[in-house]
Amino acid sequence: MPILNRDDYEKIELSPGVDRWALVDGEKGSESTSVGDVVVGVDGIVPTHIHPTEEAMVILEGEMDAILGNEVITVREGQTVLAPPGVRHGFVNRSGAQARVLAIFPTANMERTLVD
Repeated sequence: MPILNRDDYEKIELSPGVDRWALVDGEKGSESTSVGDVVVGVDGIVPTHIHPTEEAMVILEGEMDAILGNEVITVREGQTVLAPPGVRHGFVNRSGAQARVLAIFPTANMERTLVD
């Protein structure tokens, strides 16, 4: 069983103030799962996007506005946002403090298409 360490992987800037680490995916040996650790800084925005698979986003830290379809909902630590396949979603952090999300996909090769 491999043990994967976030510090062993390169941080990718998704947008200004938003960093992502790919924790689990096909490149790391997974056959059917991708997991990303996303840190959303103060005033950070995760641009709205869609995936061909569903995505579960567990809020690990902080508070943000989640965009899901045409709704905007404030979410906090301990909540999970479930975006169905093809439904636009993203986050806006207006809370004044950093937020962190664990993004989970049922595929080893996550695909993302920006919208809006």
